[in-house]
Amino acid sequence: IQMIKGSKVPIICICNDRQSQKLKSLIPHCLDLKYRRPVKSVIARRAMQIAAQHSLPVEINAAEALAESCGNDIRQVLNALQMWASSDKGKMTYAEYSKQKNAINKDESLRIGLFDAAKSIVEGMRKEDSFFNRYDAYFTDYSFMGLLVHQNYLKVMTPQYLRARGAKNVPGEEEILSRMSAAADCMGDFDLVEGRLREGQTWSLLPICASLCVQTGSIAGGATGGMLQGFPEFTSYLGKNSSKNKKQRLLNELKHHLNFRISSTTSELRMMYLPALHSHFYRMLFNDTAEAISEMDVYGLNRDDLFENLDEFSIVTSGEKPKKFADMDSKTKAAFTREYNKGIHKSQALVAEQGVSKKRKAVAVEQRESDEEGDGDFDNDEEDNEEEDEKKIQELFSKKKGRAAGKSGKASKKSTKSRRKN
Repeated sequence: IQMIKGSKVPIICICNDRQSQKLKSLIPHCLDLKYRRPVKSVIARRAMQIAAQHSLPVEINAAEALAESCGNDIRQVLNALQMWASSDKGKMTYAEYSKQKNAINKDESLRIGLFDAAKSIVEGMRKEDSFFNRYDAYFTDYSFMGLLVHQNYLKVMTPQYLRARGAKNVPGEEEILSRMSAAADCMGDFDLVEGRLREGQTWSLLPICASLCVQTGSIAGGATGGMLQGFPEFTSYLGKNSSKNKKQRLLNELKHHLNFRISSTTSELRMMYLPALHSHFYRMLFNDTAEAISEMDVYGLNRDDLFENLDEFSIVTSGEKPKKFADMDSKTKAAFTREYNKGIHKSQALVAEQGVSKKRKAVAVEQRESDEEGDGDFDNDEEDNEEEDEKKIQELFSKKKGRAAGKSGKASKKSTKSRRKN
């Protein structure tokens, strides 16, 4: 932004996502121009004008078919016109173009988007999609395609099951349920193969991953192929994995705070101790705030652990609304905060250790051990240093006394002079 303000040369900034939050600070300093991919009719008219300038007559319907087959890519259209003109075939008619379109068309796998590719895979064996087309669709984004297939393959099978159930077709229901089980097994195999691929960087397993994804879609769609209603759903794995990592981090922090009072594994802490502590402190806050704070000091918990972290690990029974510290009224929270800030708590000693990596902790432990080992070597030096320190302190105090005496002498002289004048 500073470069844009100070530059005399125009700077062109290009983005694909106009709604991104990162552009909010940049847009006020730019001329916002929005471009769209031109439609085939516009490209066809312009292609006919260019062809006419080079003495190549082109029919309008042939030009539109050419633009559509190239995915509205102007550069590809111009390359096709150049190839046609160099071949001395004469006028480009729709009939002549239909014979040669396979050699001119742009590869469909390069024009298909991520979600369209996922839809073609999960819908299975349809007339227009062969195995190889669906196999190539997997490589549109092989790092993300498995998650999209896993998220959407059951959406293809659910309408089939509901139709069979509505028609009271018991054999049809059993057949669809067995296909669901087979598709789930196939996705399980895909997860194992992809896990081995990521761990060992064995990219030779990538074709097997593609085949397993295509097989999952074939099983889900059935013999004639299925239909995915609406747009493919975005994978929910990323959000759930982020929540899992966050809760794992909070659980490790709580275990670190409670480890001098509670001896348990992480799973035992999560399943047995934290729900009991949550309900225990929730009741205590309404009865006696001071007692709740003293109980927190016993377990080494701080205010954030109580009002934020413990809420993440409460166990909710069916039919009951979960009780959370965050839902408490502001007066109770303010009274607790005032009472809590009055004292000094054990949990404050753990603040310096929060966020310290394992490497830094190891370095600190090694430094501490080396210091302890070197204590014996410095005993004699410490005695000499103590004598030197005593001499320095005595000299420092003598200087201060001399300065104070000098100041008092000056003040007494001033007072005597003022008395004599009076």
